[in-house]
Amino acid sequence: MKKSTGTSQRNAMRYHLLGNDGLYTPIPFLFVTDRMSQEIIAERQQILAALSANQRERQLKLFERYDPQHSSAAFNAMLHLFSPTKK
Repeated sequence: MKKSTGTSQRNAMRYHLLGNDGLYTPIPFLFVTDRMSQEIIAERQQILAALSANQRERQLKLFERYDPQHSSAAFNAMLHLFSPTKK
């Protein structure tokens, strides 16, 4: 039976990279869909739940640098510019 080393959680991360300091850095994407934004937010909640209070505070500051909802809104605005239908 294999012993859990925490690497499965690291491997499961799709939108964040684990740094040498134990914090997760958001991966910058040029385009963020609504679904990606929701998945990024869910992944952040999973990360924060696994951290100590001290690490959580530092991690939140790192997450504040990149807002996936803002990126998703910008992507949707760009799509709207090229939409063939008028609304």
